[in-house]
Amino acid sequence: MNTPSVLFIDVYSLKMLKARLPELDVYSENVKSLDFISSSLSTCVTFDISCRTYIPLPPMQFTRHHLKLSVKEASLQPLMLESGFLSFGSCLLAERNPANEHLPSFSLLQRRSLPGLRLPWWPWKPHSWRHVPGSRRSKRPPRFFNAAAHLLSSFNNPNWYHWLGLPGLGSLPINKNIESIIISDRNLFMNNNTPTPLLQRVATLAKAVQPHSKLLFERGPFFIKELHACFIEHHTPLACDASGLQHLRLGSASIATSACKISTTNKLYLRRGPLARRPLHGEEYLERALLQRGFDVLDAAVLQLPECIATFAKADWVVAPHGAALTNIVFSRPGTKVVELLPGPLENYGHYSLMASALGLMHSYLIGRNLHEGEFEVDQNLLLGWLDTELLAAMK
Repeated sequence: MNTPSVLFIDVYSLKMLKARLPELDVYSENVKSLDFISSSLSTCVTFDISCRTYIPLPPMQFTRHHLKLSVKEASLQPLMLESGFLSFGSCLLAERNPANEHLPSFSLLQRRSLPGLRLPWWPWKPHSWRHVPGSRRSKRPPRFFNAAAHLLSSFNNPNWYHWLGLPGLGSLPINKNIESIIISDRNLFMNNNTPTPLLQRVATLAKAVQPHSKLLFERGPFFIKELHACFIEHHTPLACDASGLQHLRLGSASIATSACKISTTNKLYLRRGPLARRPLHGEEYLERALLQRGFDVLDAAVLQLPECIATFAKADWVVAPHGAALTNIVFSRPGTKVVELLPGPLENYGHYSLMASALGLMHSYLIGRNLHEGEFEVDQNLLLGWLDTELLAAMK
């Protein structure tokens, strides 16, 4: 049995893949902070509550690789789709980012595998198991799709942020009709491809952005006659697609009109919860204080998508600890004030400050300190004092 390898998509890897597949069509585009600033609707700064000063956003740079491979029949397609990943022979294609930068483009493994589970002998960095292979391939026979399709995947980062940002829905071409969109992920059920609630949300938003496309849920293995896929190569820990996010906001407007119940206030606090990774210490005290100031405390994950879109579209204020729930600011109106509680420096946790800038929102942040077992805390008195001043000023 051949020993498989991992092909992390970067320029070097693409050259090797192109040498093996001359018919592969690749279009790469670079996005840097300068390009981001010129296309953004805001001034690309964020406000530090503790220092009471505006500072520039952290630097950002990434490359987006668009792959297209068309063959006469799906049975001739050399790239196989399974669990949201593409493979070529014994090679698996994976997103290239800082979490796996210590790994070479081709990494030998001991067995045929797909990403998902941790291998105990691997030289791990924290959380790098999310980006490298580890669980067995299925033994299901492959099926064939004799048409063109765009692969939509979070590439082993199955949360709302990665589905809405990069590569996810942010990879869908703007102003271009797509015949079919295949939503693929390792969290699809093996036997019947039943979508999880998260994937159902992804499909609803994909249909709003591309209303004429046929949506398919596929775990695989699967071969596609004309395959379109998009990979992101991160040159910095942070990446944000300004035009893609604005496109998603416009596309979601039609969904919000069907919402029958929305928040009763225009001030939102997004609950992190005690069971989350990086929980906020003393969050219950902060919630009570914000309720007294007219905020609604929400668990965004339990909202139906139309209700979620309508709620964030109405909001003037969004306060939240750093986490995937903040991805919903993509549905907010320009000028909405976003206050983020960070567990660490902006250089590592600036995802939503970049997103806010791309969407024309006003972002402020307060950095906390780490406690035991992943918890972090912030100076709640400082936060509430600043918030009281801002709320009073807005009433004048």
